[in-house]
Amino acid sequence: MINGFWHYFFSTIDPISNLGFSRALPELSLSALPHWWLIVILPFVWNVLPTLILWVVYLVRPTSIRPPLPARPDQAYPLVSLVIAGRNESATIGQCIRGALLCGYPNIEVVFVDDNSDDDSVAIARRAALTAARTRKDAERVRIFPSPRRNGKASSLNIGIRMARGEFIAITDADSVIQYGSVQHWLQPFDDPHVGAVSANIRVLNMPHGLLTRLQDIEYALLFTNGRLISASLDLLNIISGMGGLFRAEILRRLYGFDTGLGDDTDMTTQIRKQRWKLGFSLGAIVWTTVPETRDHLWRQRARWRRNMIKIRVSKHRDQFVLGRYGFKNAVLACVLLIGRLLWTWSMAVGLFVVLFEFGPLYVPQLVVSFYWIFLIYLLIRALIARDLARTPQPINFALLFLYPFYLMWLRIPTLYAEGSELMRIGAKHPYVPDHVWEEIPWW
Repeated sequence: MINGFWHYFFSTIDPISNLGFSRALPELSLSALPHWWLIVILPFVWNVLPTLILWVVYLVRPTSIRPPLPARPDQAYPLVSLVIAGRNESATIGQCIRGALLCGYPNIEVVFVDDNSDDDSVAIARRAALTAARTRKDAERVRIFPSPRRNGKASSLNIGIRMARGEFIAITDADSVIQYGSVQHWLQPFDDPHVGAVSANIRVLNMPHGLLTRLQDIEYALLFTNGRLISASLDLLNIISGMGGLFRAEILRRLYGFDTGLGDDTDMTTQIRKQRWKLGFSLGAIVWTTVPETRDHLWRQRARWRRNMIKIRVSKHRDQFVLGRYGFKNAVLACVLLIGRLLWTWSMAVGLFVVLFEFGPLYVPQLVVSFYWIFLIYLLIRALIARDLARTPQPINFALLFLYPFYLMWLRIPTLYAEGSELMRIGAKHPYVPDHVWEEIPWW
């Protein structure tokens, strides 16, 4: 029985079967078979082709993907204000502040707003500022503001933005660390005066912790690094992550800071795009972040992210779907988000039920197995290219690629639930936002 299962499972990649498939490939390419186009061609065009094109560009002209840093004197470096907001972050805030002070950028200040923590986050932050500073002047580059009342992350960030003195404002989480030399790369896209914000290259800090963190290392490499590099190259970047984003200070102040409800980074990115600013991405600006290590934490995070997407993009900024109102590229981005985030998943589920009804239940396992191996081949291609372009994912995690499709399907449980709940306005209140702030914000 087990031998039969393995034979059935590996039949899709059987060399003899694929020899016949290769001979039939020209006829399939000219055919109108819906399964061929929906299972093989469409996923290739959507997931693999942009990555292949980017890789070819990198091989022909590497500096277009990894531009070299221009030489400049120290006095030419603009002041960058790193704003950090956090609550009960005593385990990570010290490392975050020390990483910022020792990141190799000569003109940086750190503004930490503590959101009424119950632990000793403030004391640890002050100690970190003193231990990382070489001189008293270095220590004065860190300013810490303990809030007497919990206001939520977005409100705390807005306090930090008002206190920041830099020409550019960087936003990171309290559990993130800026890699040495990253700020210079982070600033480089701003040489284009039309660029309003730049996303950092987010990497997984606690990758060795366990299976979940290793799978997230693959996910961050393919979606956060490779995906955002492609999107930024097409000027279709849809998010400047709160884990690592650099903004022109004038833009943040002109937009009056972040939305105090859920989805602060999504909302800010959408507003900046509506103002017709370009969004950039820097491979060399690496920010290491701590990812969830347990199933409950990861599911809560992804459910919150997906509710934010519905709340901000579909509800609050629904005017972006008036195609052409904010320019052609924003219209394309709105369509891509609608298709890729909502319609694609639900259409796959409906398609599976249609196949089940039309061909019977015995055909579904064969279809699922074929789709799994096709997806795995495409995944391997993308992972190898991402490794060549961005030195991620880590080589040790390539052995987990065969589990990655199951990981993505497993993540669909909280995200589908969150999508349905948000669309039907069920349980919109979230503990991430304090009650008094939630009562004051509009119901988008």
